[in-house]
Amino acid sequence: MKVLHKIEADFEESIASSSDETRDIRTENFDEFKKIGIPTSKQEFWKFTNPSVIKDSEFRLGLSNDFEDDKFDIIVVNGKLTKKTDELKINDIRGSLAEKNISNNIFKKTNNPFINLNNAFSTEGCVVSFKDNIDKEIRILNVIDNTSSEQVTYPRIIVNVGKNSNISILEEVRFLGNKKNLVNSVTNFSLDAGSNVEHVLIDEFSDNTYQISNILVKQKKDSTFSSYNYSNGKMLVRKDFIIELKEKGAHCDLRGVYLADQNNHIDHHTIIEHEDEHCTSNELYKGILSGKSTAVFNGRIHVHNAAQKTDAIQSNQNLLLSDNAIIHTKPELEIYADDVKCTHGATIGQLDEKGIFYLRARGIKREEAQKMMMRAYIGEVLSGMKNIEAKETLLEKIIDNIPEGD
Repeated sequence: MKVLHKIEADFEESIASSSDETRDIRTENFDEFKKIGIPTSKQEFWKFTNPSVIKDSEFRLGLSNDFEDDKFDIIVVNGKLTKKTDELKINDIRGSLAEKNISNNIFKKTNNPFINLNNAFSTEGCVVSFKDNIDKEIRILNVIDNTSSEQVTYPRIIVNVGKNSNISILEEVRFLGNKKNLVNSVTNFSLDAGSNVEHVLIDEFSDNTYQISNILVKQKKDSTFSSYNYSNGKMLVRKDFIIELKEKGAHCDLRGVYLADQNNHIDHHTIIEHEDEHCTSNELYKGILSGKSTAVFNGRIHVHNAAQKTDAIQSNQNLLLSDNAIIHTKPELEIYADDVKCTHGATIGQLDEKGIFYLRARGIKREEAQKMMMRAYIGEVLSGMKNIEAKETLLEKIIDNIPEGD
């Protein structure tokens, strides 16, 4: 595979100049990546999304340049921290490891080759630490600058939140070019007892993007993690959320909107691990597909033996605006406790023609009537957002990119 040779050459070049304590961690992860290899659609976890399509590409490691935007507190360019606010404790990964602000365990090798690959390359990513008992809103800009050549980038953001803190994060992924590119990103959240995090993620990919994304969340007692994410499908987009509710009373709320048209592909996999009693989760994902696009939703709720009094809800809903669009949806429940309330479901349909007729009878054009109905359809996903500015930004992005039907 061409891409493996290029990645290995980049790794050998970068590790040769590395003399810090990240060297052993990086080497161990890269060796594990090579051992597992790039998955194929023959593997169940990748059944409908085949990342091996990148095997003949010649991606090289993307270089980082400075980028300015005063609206953002933190800017990361091609995986490198280039701007930070003085109001928060922020460092790159190499510096945070040296200062013992994060543990080596966060970079332990896994059975996911793309997490291992990110672990091997992401020394210049961003570590943000929030103290106990604070309220804070921040904006993060994740820039992918692929204006010059085909490239691979490894963005990494690590967020640690102290006890009883309330944090709102708006993260925007922005592309500066349209060259063929691979983005392999990982984001870690660690929530201490009683903390609350609202994470709004806006991914607008360039047309020639292959993206593999992993968002990993660990929650302690009585913490709440609320995720609102928007993605538009491109050549291949795969987004995994793995949430671990590790202590009593933890709650997570996963909400997402995905849009795809033409021949684009987008895949969401979610896993919520209910590991202790009295934990709750609520999951709602909605998709709008047109053209010959394909989408995948695979959501799994795993209730462990100790997780009595679990209350978990999962729903996936899809609108198909063309006869050629395809959705593969697979909600799953895996339950090992006997005192729980768990529900899941999936729907696939089209816009209600009676509703469109009702609006047209009142002088509204068909195209505008369709947009009004889709806006209402999406509105449910965003209804719980507390950050009003972020909500308006997210809704505007979604409305502007809703695909047209056949």
